[in-house]
Amino acid sequence: MDYGYQLLRHVFAQVFGNLPQAARITLVLLAAPMVVVFVTNPGLLDGTAFHFNPDTGTTDFSSLQPLGALLTVIVGLISWLWAAVAWHRYVLLEEYPNGLLPRWRGSNIANYFGNALLILLVMIAVALLGGIVVGIFVAVLQSPAIIVALGIGLIIGVSWMATRVGLVLPAAAIGERLTLRESWAATAPVSGQIILPIIVIALVTTILNQGIVAVFGTSVDVMTPIGQQQQVTLSAIGVVLSVAVGWAQMLVNLALMTTLYGNLIEGRQLN
Repeated sequence: MDYGYQLLRHVFAQVFGNLPQAARITLVLLAAPMVVVFVTNPGLLDGTAFHFNPDTGTTDFSSLQPLGALLTVIVGLISWLWAAVAWHRYVLLEEYPNGLLPRWRGSNIANYFGNALLILLVMIAVALLGGIVVGIFVAVLQSPAIIVALGIGLIIGVSWMATRVGLVLPAAAIGERLTLRESWAATAPVSGQIILPIIVIALVTTILNQGIVAVFGTSVDVMTPIGQQQQVTLSAIGVVLSVAVGWAQMLVNLALMTTLYGNLIEGRQLN
């Protein structure tokens, strides 16, 4: 059986076969940023945070608190790192939280953040270089179809590269040391096959998100510091569905790294 298909099947089984455990490990942590948003901007609950101007037909979000946004980003980053480390440890070490929250592992979380930041910097560098190449082709060919194809190819290429070096993340979560070069070498034998799960995961989440926007989204004109812009707002049901899709996508992406680490580094078999 093709390795890419086996990998994809194992990833989805790992997530959707352990949804109650995943919810207990991650949901409270991932809800923390939303709590901060509403505590620092209570006007979001009753609609007073939005000022609609009937003369211009635009909505003004200027009453939102910038400090609240900054605090939300900080809490969100810490919560995501904590949840990611806990999920990796649950899958690889069968470590399960005893209380409401998983155990705080500061050194593992710090190492995880450092490795994630390093991967992000590499992704940015690759994206910039790839963007220059794409820009040259766009300027020469002037074809919308080719522009779209090259753009999609660049996104897939950056995701593929991040996956190749991403085994350093589950390694950091369980306290093991793995370099980017070692991760790249370990994934070399299956470098072509891992493209399948990357494409499928991205395609499924894109279709789901676009479907939510189409059904539950409303386009409004918003006044921003750079002028009037169109923005899509979701109904309450749409927000819940969007959050659910984002949560599942996070778990699936983490499971992809975890599965590759378990198979290629620890020698575990794919089911």
